[in-house]
Amino acid sequence: MARQEKTFSTPVKIIWLLAYLGMISVIILNMNRAQDRVMNASDQTRQKDQQDWENWVNKSNEHQDGQQPVERKEINLTRRPVSNATTLLTQYYGVCLAALLLFSTLIFFVVMYMFHGVSGGRSSGPISLEQELAAEASALAGQVKQPTQDE
Repeated sequence: MARQEKTFSTPVKIIWLLAYLGMISVIILNMNRAQDRVMNASDQTRQKDQQDWENWVNKSNEHQDGQQPVERKEINLTRRPVSNATTLLTQYYGVCLAALLLFSTLIFFVVMYMFHGVSGGRSSGPISLEQELAAEASALAGQVKQPTQDE
């Protein structure tokens, strides 16, 4: 049975390309906005974030009385760890943007592949049991027994 290759038509390629470029543009635009928001944050906002962190650490350390089902070590960080948005969007902006673009691209192409597989117009559709058995019989009949060197 000849297998028909599914290919994208030119209008479909253009639509997928525009969708991909739109997705990438939105990601870059939102990352730039987030970086600007972090870089231009007021000192009052930064102080509030630091105070919120210290309050969380203090509250977490209060519960270390041994009555909890899971015992945790006491937190003694005066500054937030690297997951802080300020650190990520200032020192690791390029890495974050590259990772976001890479994984978004992978997800986009997987979705595109699956969508194309589901909506492909040239697919032959399901075959009947009789057609499948006939194809197997013709494949078996087409195989000629190759003589071995022992014979």
